[in-house]
Amino acid sequence: MSLYHLCIVLHVLALSLWLGHMFVWALIAGPAMKKLQPKETADLLREKSLFRGGLGWPAMALLVPTGLYMLHVRGIEPSMLLSGAAFAGSQGHVLAAKLSAVLVMIGYQSYFGHRPAPIAIYFDMLAALTVIGASVLLVRGFV
Repeated sequence: MSLYHLCIVLHVLALSLWLGHMFVWALIAGPAMKKLQPKETADLLREKSLFRGGLGWPAMALLVPTGLYMLHVRGIEPSMLLSGAAFAGSQGHVLAAKLSAVLVMIGYQSYFGHRPAPIAIYFDMLAALTVIGASVLLVRGFV
């Protein structure tokens, strides 16, 4: 297995872990815990599930370097991202949308963390779906 393929596997696994955790907690576990009685039991379960800070930052620690390496293999360097040269053309626009959605998700993670955010979580999930959709467009060459 080449380094590029290993990066793809690690990137997809980290993304799956991060987004899977987010969607399960927001749509299934979170609402179910609100119904647990006594309330202290739900609070204890939530606290124990987050005892290491959740999965967002560890996943991000894998996603950033693997993503940068995969862009490098495709001929896109960090300097091109910073200058905006990477965002020309239709593929560049999709890449810009994907990276913007990633920044929204990082902002959400930084600001809200593990605090309740009943409305904002849906915008974060929309950003996650945007990342997935843009990734499919880019990888499959639909643009």
